[in-house]
Amino acid sequence: MRKIFLSIVLFYYLSSLAYAQQKSMYTQYMFNTLAINPAYSSMDDALTITGLSRQQWVGFKGAPRTQTLSMHTPINESNTSFGVMLSNDQIGEVVKESGGYLTIAQKVEIMEETFLAVGFNGGVSSFRATYSDNFPNSPASQYDPVFQNSKEMRANFGFGVMLFSEKYYVGFSSPHFYYRDFASLGKEAAATAYKPHYMLQAGYLFNLGEDFKLKPNVLAKYVSGSPIQLDFNANLLIAETFWIGASYRTLDSFDLMASFYITPSIQLGYSYDFTNTELAKIQKGSHEVMLKARIFGRTRDQTACYF
Repeated sequence: MRKIFLSIVLFYYLSSLAYAQQKSMYTQYMFNTLAINPAYSSMDDALTITGLSRQQWVGFKGAPRTQTLSMHTPINESNTSFGVMLSNDQIGEVVKESGGYLTIAQKVEIMEETFLAVGFNGGVSSFRATYSDNFPNSPASQYDPVFQNSKEMRANFGFGVMLFSEKYYVGFSSPHFYYRDFASLGKEAAATAYKPHYMLQAGYLFNLGEDFKLKPNVLAKYVSGSPIQLDFNANLLIAETFWIGASYRTLDSFDLMASFYITPSIQLGYSYDFTNTELAKIQKGSHEVMLKARIFGRTRDQTACYF
């Protein structure tokens, strides 16, 4: 009975993935913003490298696993920045996708110390889905077109805009706005085709004294046919060394996180998600580890940039 229940839950998740096409989520998105907005690279004047690994729904067979590696840097002394992002997503042995894309962003100063940035990303990924290999006797894998085996190369193009200063940022993006397999380029999209995700993100830095800074963040995600998902977060920086924080993600989880600066330029972070849905009965939460390094730029305290 437990095996049947797990199969039903997994098929439900895969079905929601196919129709709503929820892309990878990140609890520490406020420290990995290039993954959700290609304009983010304009906010930092250093060569920045960020690695992130997420293990979702620990203890649940077939749970999603995600790894990303990103790099962005300004181009000489200009207001243009360039970035690269590599990603790998896996849901058990059923769905695997690996790829990468390039980003470019341009910022202009619209008021004193306030900037508007526009960014674009583009790239390719290798997608493989082997539903029938794992569920050969399921009617869904035999008759439902959503669950047919597939192996294809996909193209991806996205955009983002961001308004920011040293104290706040507000952004709007769709990093997977045009996401299609190469065979369908130029053709009418099928009923099960990917629907663009739209994201609105914002954060503000409050100075609470010499040793404390508070940074609340919010992320809203919308895709046609699915409810809006909101992520409310607050992080407290202590003595310019430790971040501690908590988040609430609607329709999903409560999250705790912490990070510290190994050096003024190297940050190590960890988060744990407490699932508040029915999946909480059969899994042990989600883990996420992040490592971020800023190189060849002004240090964080010189720029007063904590985003």
